Amino acid sequence: MRNQGKIFEEQLQKSVPEYALLYRLHDSAQSFGRSSKLRFSSKNPFDFLMWDSKRHILYALEMKTVKGKSITFERTENDHYEIHLHQINGLNKWNAYDGIECGFIIEFRGIEKTCYINIEDFNALIKEIPKKRFGIDDLDKYGIPYFIIPQKKLISRYRYDFESFLNSADK
Repeated sequence: MRNQGKIFEEQLQKSVPEYALLYRLHDSAQSFGRSSKLRFSSKNPFDFLMWDSKRHILYALEMKTVKGKSITFERTENDHYEIHLHQINGLNKWNAYDGIECGFIIEFRGIEKTCYINIEDFNALIKEIPKKRFGIDDLDKYGIPYFIIPQKKLISRYRYDFESFLNSADK
């Protein structure tokens, strides 16, 4: 069975309008435990760079898909959850520059919703929430802004309305 994350990324790539350039950062090979065997594990700060040529905005995006209606995140380097601490730190580092919008696009397959959360709003959430997991209901509970990316189910895959996501930058 194919990796759900890669399927999600492929569907998002097919959904990006022609005026936006989506570039996937390449994963690098790394060895674990001083072994001679290599495994692929990304230590990239995020998954994609997307250039919106209409609005002249560069997006740094980490894409996540989860089976249920919530997602876990790491608070320390000892944690092992879905949103990794190095991804949070990477988005925060890039967010320090003008003209770059950084955040997460998260597909909650259990409720068939996909949302965008800006890294600054994500940081506000993890300061408030006592647990290491959140869903859309938590975003609402803590007053965290997010954008639902409309999606249309084809036969077994989705198309995402990236146009509405990019247009939301005008607001």
